[in-house]
Amino acid sequence: MGFGRLGRFDFLTMLGKLGVAPIEAGSAYLVGATGPLRGARLLFTNNVKAKISPRELDDRLNKLDSYLEVGMQVLEDSLCNWQKSPRKFISFKG
Repeated sequence: MGFGRLGRFDFLTMLGKLGVAPIEAGSAYLVGATGPLRGARLLFTNNVKAKISPRELDDRLNKLDSYLEVGMQVLEDSLCNWQKSPRKFISFKG
């Protein structure tokens, strides 16, 4: 048994946060994603079923991060959590 896309992403970015290894996500890695992909589609098109490729959305997120400078892990987590309830704020505690 191994990690899925999200498990690998979170595990590796956590190693970077803890200073165990010099790791920083260079992308949100939306290819093969579900929650963050829906969130990115919602953010950029207002439609979770929009016909826009994960690679195009990754490019747009990179441009957004070059402005916000928060890092891909923050953007990926935010999109994943926000898409679950985009109209009503639900505090994430995990």
